[in-house]
Amino acid sequence: MSSSFMSLPFWIPRGLGVVDGIARVCESELVLEFDVKESMVRIGTREVVLPFEEIESVAFKRRGLLRNALLFSARRLHPASSVPGSRAGQFALYITRENKNKAREVESLLAYGLARRNLSSMRDSLAPSRRNLRTPEDIT
Repeated sequence: MSSSFMSLPFWIPRGLGVVDGIARVCESELVLEFDVKESMVRIGTREVVLPFEEIESVAFKRRGLLRNALLFSARRLHPASSVPGSRAGQFALYITRENKNKAREVESLLAYGLARRNLSSMRDSLAPSRRNLRTPEDIT
């Protein structure tokens, strides 16, 4: 696993329970570690790894007066389906007011990683393929 750049505590409301966790942004992936609690029973700790290739977008939004959230959209349903509260490849990580600035930094780091991924794929698509290039030996 690559070294962690930043971590951010989050929570997800879930019916009568709550999910508390930490999001870590690494070089090429987002790692979500969380505890699932239903009422008074702790169900367990889980970890979900989302490579940047699977993340379509991320946005920091205010939700009401006291809530802040990082909203994610995944490229496919499967990676996001492991995150509690996900629907149609989208999920939200709720952030406390104290961690609002840190959440904005995480959004910036993720946006940078996504932009780097997009530039890399554009560069690969623009690079000429070897089979289309003719060498001097081919001409003679």
